[in-house]
Amino acid sequence: MIFKSFGTISKEIINKPFVLLYGENPSLIHEIENNILIKIKEEKSFTIKKYQEEYLIQNEDIFNQMINSNNLFEDDEIYIISKTTDKILHIFNEEIAAQNNKKIVFLSENLTKKSKLRNLAESSNYFACIACYHDTPEQLQSLLIQKLKNMQINVSREFINSLFEINSLNRQDINDAVDKILLIKKSSNIDENKLKELFHSSTDNNNFEIVNDCLLGNKKNINIALNNIYAQGINFNEILSALKYKINKLLEIVESNTDNKNINQLVESFRPAIFWKEKNIVKDQLNRWSKKELEILLDQIFDIEIQCKKNYDVSTVILQNFVINISTKTALEKIHTQ
Repeated sequence: MIFKSFGTISKEIINKPFVLLYGENPSLIHEIENNILIKIKEEKSFTIKKYQEEYLIQNEDIFNQMINSNNLFEDDEIYIISKTTDKILHIFNEEIAAQNNKKIVFLSENLTKKSKLRNLAESSNYFACIACYHDTPEQLQSLLIQKLKNMQINVSREFINSLFEINSLNRQDINDAVDKILLIKKSSNIDENKLKELFHSSTDNNNFEIVNDCLLGNKKNINIALNNIYAQGINFNEILSALKYKINKLLEIVESNTDNKNINQLVESFRPAIFWKEKNIVKDQLNRWSKKELEILLDQIFDIEIQCKKNYDVSTVILQNFVINISTKTALEKIHTQ
């Protein structure tokens, strides 16, 4: 049975004997896994046993004993099986496991629509199936605002924008920073300067830097970015989400120009204020791209996103070609010649 990845962990999810968490967002998978365990712990005590699929397949007798045996102690057992694929179905029988009151959480990377494990989890009443896709910049900003609000820390939208312009924050970066805030909040006041010190990107390659170089047509940096996309296995969602965010921001700036200001005046007067390190970059990007071109580019991003999802195995190549086409503006040539 399919459940959404956002929102609270419902009673219905908790009551399912099996949970499948899969997708391209390991931070979100880990977060939901923890939230499920916390919710279960509110109702009963349990012990956790963790395995990897490969180990259980190589030691099938251990898996059979795990499914069929009863715990001699009072605590229930919850099994976490990571790196699961369709291979787990060779040794897992949901009917038998459900009858023996076993609680299993399966953790997987991205599973295609053809995946037997995904299809089973989506259709079975024994399963809660939750897809964990990459967070968009907008989702991450909303997440951070809500977490700060829960801690009774009020910050400006301008400050939130500046955090994401300086750092390519992901969900884990936000959660790590929040943990630090909770530790020091008891002994010292938290202001915006202190917050800036606590937020750092764990991403070696800054996705927003790639996007900025792409829109600026910076050939030297684009070549480095292309190598990083391949070497670091950067997922297309990370770049395309950052690209959509940046283009929408540029369009928002352009559309605010109701009194025909020049680009320099427009960027300087835009509210909320653009972070000072970004101002010259934004000016150069607005000089390079017209409103119409940005709108066309935004439409093309959605098309590329669909292509990458349909052809996941070659999505890196599709993304690299698209980055080149944007940086050289050849992405617009077909449009202009039609």
